[in-house]
Amino acid sequence: MNKKIKNSFFLITIFIFIFLMFKYYFSEQNIIFTNQSRSSYEASLTYNTNDLPILRNDTNNILVYVSDLDVFKDKNKKRIWEKFYIKVRRKFNKNE
Repeated sequence: MNKKIKNSFFLITIFIFIFLMFKYYFSEQNIIFTNQSRSSYEASLTYNTNDLPILRNDTNNILVYVSDLDVFKDKNKKRIWEKFYIKVRRKFNKNE
C-alpha cells in the first residue's frame, strides 16, 4: 500500500511539473520576453559588425604549384601481392 501511494505521488508530481513547464513556456509573457531578447541581440550584432576592421590580404603567392603528374605516372606502383606471389612461386619451384 505504501509503495502504491509513493508511486502515485511521484507520478502526480511529474505530471504537475510537465504541465507547469508547458504553461510557462507557451505563456504570452515568455513569448514577448523571447522576442525582445532576440531583437536586442540582433541589434547589438549589427552594431558590432559595423565596427569590425577590414584586414589586408597577405596571402598572395603562398601556394606553389608543382606538376608531379609525370613523376607519378613514371613511378612503379608497389604491388605487394605480386612480390609475395613471386617469392612463393620460387619457393614452390625449388621444392619440386
